[in-house]
Order: sequence, then C-alpha cells, then structure tokens
Amino acid sequence: MKKPIRLVLSALLCSVCVMTGPSDMLPSAPGGDMRHVDRSAFWRRDERNVLAGFRNMYHATVLRVNDAAYPFRMWFFGWAAADCNPGYPGCDAIFLARGKSLQEWEIYCGDGGWDGGADPRKWTPVITPQDESYDSWHNGDPSVVLHRGRYHMAYSATGPNSDGIAAGQAGDGDGDLYCVMGAVSDDGIRWEKAAQPLLIHEPEIGAPGDARIEIFKHGMYHRPSLLFDDGRWRLWFDYWTGSDIAMGYAEADEDDFMQSGGFRVLRAGDEPLLHEWPNPSVVKWQGKYCAFADPSGYGEGWAGRQLAEAESDDGIHWRVLGWLPPDSDTPACHVPSATIVSHGDEDRLVVFYSCQVGGEPYDYRYDRIRYMTRSRTP
Repeated sequence: MKKPIRLVLSALLCSVCVMTGPSDMLPSAPGGDMRHVDRSAFWRRDERNVLAGFRNMYHATVLRVNDAAYPFRMWFFGWAAADCNPGYPGCDAIFLARGKSLQEWEIYCGDGGWDGGADPRKWTPVITPQDESYDSWHNGDPSVVLHRGRYHMAYSATGPNSDGIAAGQAGDGDGDLYCVMGAVSDDGIRWEKAAQPLLIHEPEIGAPGDARIEIFKHGMYHRPSLLFDDGRWRLWFDYWTGSDIAMGYAEADEDDFMQSGGFRVLRAGDEPLLHEWPNPSVVKWQGKYCAFADPSGYGEGWAGRQLAEAESDDGIHWRVLGWLPPDSDTPACHVPSATIVSHGDEDRLVVFYSCQVGGEPYDYRYDRIRYMTRSRTP
C-alpha cells in the first residue's frame, strides 16, 4: 500500500530538517536572514480552535465574500473522518466551509447541506483527484482568488506518472508526478479543472526510477500561493532544489489562467526566491508583500519545522523577519495561509495554521486549525 503523498513529502522535508540544523547552516536568503528572531510580540494568538475533531486536515485558505449571512469562505484539505477519505477517489481532497465570522464555520456536506463542525463523517469534498497521471492521488494546498466574479484556485496534485502504478507499489518504475493544478468556479462548490497543470517540471514526466533522484532536483512543483496583482496572475510555489524545499515564482497574463502553458516559471532551479521555504503563502498588505512558510532549522524531525515570516517590496526580493514558536499545547504549527480582513477602518493580516498531534510515537497528523492576527506593520 502506497503511503499518502503527504507522508512521502514529509519524509523528504524531515530529511531537510536533519541536514540544515542550526541557523548558521541554513542557506542564506536575499536581503538578510533572521530566522531565529522571535516574532511573537507582533501577533495576537489566543490558541482557540477554528475547526477540530477531524482526522487530519490543514491549509485553511479564507476569503471574504459578498454574503451578509456568511461573509467568509474557507477551503481546506486532508482527511475528514478517516485516513485517505474512504469512498472518494484518490486520497487527499479539498473541502469547503462557510463562516459567519472567523470563528464560526459550517462545512459543506453535499446536496445543499452544511454541518456545524461536529461530524466530519458528513463532510463532502468539493475537489477530488481525477484519472490523470498527474492528478489521481493527492489534491490539496488550495489557494483561491475571487476575480471577475469567479473563484480561481491553484492547488497541488499528484498522480502515478506514466506507468499508472503509484509510488511504493510493486512494478512502479517512474514514481509519482507532482504539479500545480488550476480550477475555476462560480460558487466555490462546483469546480472546472484545467485541462493541463498550471506548472509541472516536464523532465519528471515518465522519467525512469533510476534517474529520478537527479530529475527531482529543481522539480516537484507543489504548494502554490496565488495572487492577481498589477493586472497579472502571480504564483509562488515550492520545489526541491536538491538540498532543500525552496520558493519559486511564476506569472501568467490575466486571460491565461486556465491555458496550457499560460504560466511562465521566472524563478526556480538554482535561483529560488528563498531557500528552505516550504508551504509558502503570500499576500499583499500595507504596501508590502508578506510571505509565510514552515521551514526547518528549529530542531529535529517534525518539530524542527515551525512558522516563519518574510517581507518584500516587490514579491521577488525577500527579507526573512523571524519565526513564531508553536502554541503551548502542540509541538509544531505548520502550513500557514494568510488573508486580509477588514476590521473597522483598518485591514488586519490574518494567518491560519494547523497544529500537529505529536506525542510518542510522534503523530504527524493535524487535528486543530487556528489563526493569529496582526493589525500593524512592525
């Protein structure tokens, strides 16, 4: 039985934790790197659960919408009631919630039904894998933008590459295929997927297993963060450099979001925007670009990855500001997703994140989704 894709990726990320270690061994970041500065004083965190009681769910992307009764929408993914969502295609799937506030949510259950968060067995995914070599096992990491009245989503997808056999199963010769997929929707529930990935490292397609270690280098495009900014689509993503999970960058013209080849990779390979910056989330706030991730360098294993933030004037040249220690009841907080929420006369920066179970033996699953806020630029 093949391990779920998050386990495969997590093993890779944890190997990076061991390799990097202390801050002076981390790859340098453009414009300076202050990864061990504690940023807690700039944030408000009350450690209240937004959602809980599920099997393993994370990456909560939140938007404010024009709905008086439910002004917020949240897309998140993982496993609702049991590992790999039995009864649905593939393994990881994307779900939807609607919120009366940032704290009160109802999860979509299909056929117009909604659950107040009490019973994950009722939750129905809105995006599941399809029968494609690049999109049949894992759908996750949703990043959503409302543009011209339509929801545009970039998300991670994987499949069993060209031989049709999932990684880890007998007979597999080319491993899994990683990509960034796209989809559009009028209501956030029913989605039309792009005919081809938005981003894929083409040398990985059909590559034989004995060549994949080298081919994976500069590939494994995954975990996107999408913005429509200055008349174009801007997409930040992470990828494997050969030594760490770094942040890359791509762009597309306004009308080319769903077009094959519409996105152009502008920074990747040996020139990432930031080294060791997995699960990137980028927003534009108060005239600057703010990026969040869960890099390694804070200890060993899973807990060696923690939340960190960076800022930029243009979205290309970044300065790492520091990190945020985990909440008091969890060994690690991961998978940040930032949004901007109006509060009176000011816009607040809100970052959702997930908490690992931990324990001994260590449980990598995320059983709580929370958020933290900041209302001023330090």
